[in-house]
Amino acid sequence: IFGHCILVLSWAAFPKSIVTTTTKHMKDFIRAVESIEAVNPDLQMLDVVKGLRKAAGFETNLIKQYLGDLSDAHDLVSDPSVTSYVNEVINHSLSELGKEKGVVLTLDGSNVALAPMLLGLEAGLQSTVQGLYPLSLTHNLVASFLHHVHNEQTTLSFGTKGFWDSISSPKVYTLSDLPSLATDALIIGGIDGFILGSEVSTSNHRERSLSDL
Repeated sequence: IFGHCILVLSWAAFPKSIVTTTTKHMKDFIRAVESIEAVNPDLQMLDVVKGLRKAAGFETNLIKQYLGDLSDAHDLVSDPSVTSYVNEVINHSLSELGKEKGVVLTLDGSNVALAPMLLGLEAGLQSTVQGLYPLSLTHNLVASFLHHVHNEQTTLSFGTKGFWDSISSPKVYTLSDLPSLATDALIIGGIDGFILGSEVSTSNHRERSLSDL
C-alpha cells in the first residue's frame, strides 16, 4: 500500500543494515528505517514514524494542530550516521539556487518528498482524518497558489519538476524551472501520504512494522 512507490518497491526486499551511504535513493531510506526497527524491536509503526519525525526535528504549528507535539515521541536508538541521514532526507527545503532537499528517487524514476508522505501516514495511524488532507496535500497546494499570485514573474503555481546530478548515485536534486511551493516531488509525496494514511486508518496495518508496508 506504499502509495506510488509500492508499485515498484518492496520494503522487505532490503537487509536490515546500518546506512553508510548518502545517496537519495528510496532504497537507502528504506534501509535506514529497517536498521532503526532492528534496534528498536518493541516499537509499533506509529512510534517509529513519530520517532523519525522527532529525530529529524520536523515540527510546525500546523503539524502540532493535527498530530500534537513530540513530547511523547520515543527517542529512537540508532547509529549516528542513520540519524544524520534521516534528518537530511525528511526535512524539505528549497534554496535560492533551486536546490530541493528532502526528495528521494524511486526505482521507477519518480521523485518523492518524504515529509508529506510521512505526515499523511502518521495522520492515518492516529486516525486524524481531518488532518490527512492539509498535512499531505492541501496546505502545500494552497500556500503555493497564494505565493504565486503575489510572485507571478518568479514562481510557478504548482508542479515544478527537477533533475538529479546522477541517476545511479543521486545526491543533489535541482529544479528545472521556476520554483513552486508545491513542487512535483511534494505533490507526489502528498498523494502517497494521502493513500497510505487512508489505508492504515481503516485497516489493521497499525500492528505491522513500517518496513512491512
